[in-house]
Amino acid sequence: MLPEIFISLLLIVSSLVTTVYLMWRRKVSYWKVRGVPSATPELPYGNIKDLLFMRKTLGQHYDQIYWQFKNEPFCGIYQLWKPALLIRDPEMLKTVFVKEFSSFHDNHYFVNPEVEPILGLNPFNTKGDNWWKARKILTPSVTPVKIKTMIPQMYDVCKEMIQYLQNTDEEYIEAHDMMGKYSTDIVGSCAYGIQSNSFKDANSVLRQVSKSMFDGTYRGNIALLCALYAPKLGNIFRYKILTDEASEYFVGFVRATYKYRVENKVQRNDYLQSLINANEEAIAQNQMPIYNDVELAAHCMTFFLDGFETTAILLSFIAYELSLNEDVQNTLRDAIKEKGEKLEDFDFDTVHDIEYLHMLVMEGLRKHPPGTTMARTCTKSTLLKSGEKEVEVEEGVPVVLPMYSIHNDPQYFPNPDRFDPLRFTEENKNKRPMFAHFPFGGGPRTCPGQKFALTMIKLGIISLVLNFKILPKEYNSRGKVIYDPMNTFFHTALNGLWMKYVPLMKN
Repeated sequence: MLPEIFISLLLIVSSLVTTVYLMWRRKVSYWKVRGVPSATPELPYGNIKDLLFMRKTLGQHYDQIYWQFKNEPFCGIYQLWKPALLIRDPEMLKTVFVKEFSSFHDNHYFVNPEVEPILGLNPFNTKGDNWWKARKILTPSVTPVKIKTMIPQMYDVCKEMIQYLQNTDEEYIEAHDMMGKYSTDIVGSCAYGIQSNSFKDANSVLRQVSKSMFDGTYRGNIALLCALYAPKLGNIFRYKILTDEASEYFVGFVRATYKYRVENKVQRNDYLQSLINANEEAIAQNQMPIYNDVELAAHCMTFFLDGFETTAILLSFIAYELSLNEDVQNTLRDAIKEKGEKLEDFDFDTVHDIEYLHMLVMEGLRKHPPGTTMARTCTKSTLLKSGEKEVEVEEGVPVVLPMYSIHNDPQYFPNPDRFDPLRFTEENKNKRPMFAHFPFGGGPRTCPGQKFALTMIKLGIISLVLNFKILPKEYNSRGKVIYDPMNTFFHTALNGLWMKYVPLMKN
């Protein structure tokens, strides 16, 4: 009797395994059937095993596939068993971003607003028409006119950073941590009116919260991977990308600040005030407030999330490249001094009128893009073409846009390991496709806050280069960095970026 039961169970298990395997094989024959060159999938991971095991960042992972198909304009991949198309041709990127935007308007990244409302309402994550509604809330607060009024607040933080570097006893400073203080304080001041004083107070609450937002733990990475590749699983287990500490802080802070400003008739020139004013105007007309507490916190955190971490990462890498390239640092210093000798000489227009500084920032975004990969979901079946080759992208299939790989492709940027701002002269830009460089995306969903980000990035660089000579702790002629695989979405240095800031003698 027992042998018969054992044999029956064995047959059932074998049948189930065989059925699952055959179903999986059928799923991962999607690109082969369509004649599209594709990476060989591995059961059950598809082509994302290294990501699931947190052995590589998104940028590193897709870079490997990018070079595997170096003679193709696109290739098929599998995210678990689901097909996706990786695009290598910048002209196809232009089609996705601009020409066929109506078919690719959703970012391929799902956060359930019911599980994680603060991230779910971020314009980056919203779908359909909701992204436009969320964007319209943010855009008026980051126009050039509005940013000009924020310059004095940025000056204050720049001066605190200069004072911090002048008074520190440390010979070498880790750049990402220092730039995190800088970006936290500027965004905190310009978005919410918070004086977080990260350079003066090691226990600054806002800085501690910003450091904990994306904690780089397995828990946080699993939530992020679910948002990218298995949203239904994330919903079942209610995984959250943001830490509870960060979410609770922002909701509590916004609620308290809203109450204080309304009761005391306090007006500030910041993003939160624009949301408060919109609510109060509705109430004055006997209407319901436009935003509840969670929605207010969500929109406020949008400003913070989109501003602080990417800025800190980029500034840390630019400081690193300046320390390795003394000639570039000297040329930049000369270009800045042509416009002024002290921080207050650099208003909004002057900051954005320093051509070499702008080229340097663009080169930083080329070599070290903070967000290494973009992806859009096809919302309407569309034919994409590259020369004589074409592929039908069906509704629901994501297209992967490997920013880091294209930015570092010698076909568009010869000797890509070299840090060279002159790649971004008008003459050199005209030699390559427009979308060989797309750090802020492109088309209608281009990052709405890029001017705000570029302003605080450039002011930060001006503050450092006018006052210090930046030297590396360890010289690396190619500027190659070992990236931290636990930071899945962004590229950060595994062991930090350490530099010395030597005060310059003033005349």
